[in-house]
Amino acid sequence: MASKRLLLAEFVVWVLAVGGLVAAGAIAVGYLVGGTLVAAKYAVFLVGVALFGLGSFGIQPTPSYKEQKRVTLESDRQAGFEARLQRVPPLRGERIPFDQRVSRDKKVFAASLVVLGVSLVMEFGLGVRP
Repeated sequence: MASKRLLLAEFVVWVLAVGGLVAAGAIAVGYLVGGTLVAAKYAVFLVGVALFGLGSFGIQPTPSYKEQKRVTLESDRQAGFEARLQRVPPLRGERIPFDQRVSRDKKVFAASLVVLGVSLVMEFGLGVRP
């Protein structure tokens, strides 16, 4: 069984990596399509809301009358980027079995909060407003 510290480190690394990459991608696409930082902020916000909805559905418990969830991002094996994240410094040299890690649904929900946080910082911290 992996230690709680190691599981927390893996969770934080995953959430920050995915949230940062998604936010950066949304900023780039929004700026390229709209030509302004305001368009980029709106793109980040919309992507964050979409991830929030997907994560919200994913973290709901399975209804008692169904055998499986309607929406989930879980699988029985790790994705390629998840294997690469295991080589990032806090996790380097440590092995966390895939079935012991925090669920992908919870990670996507947390990553959506990071993306929405980037949108918030763009608006109130950097003054990107219409």
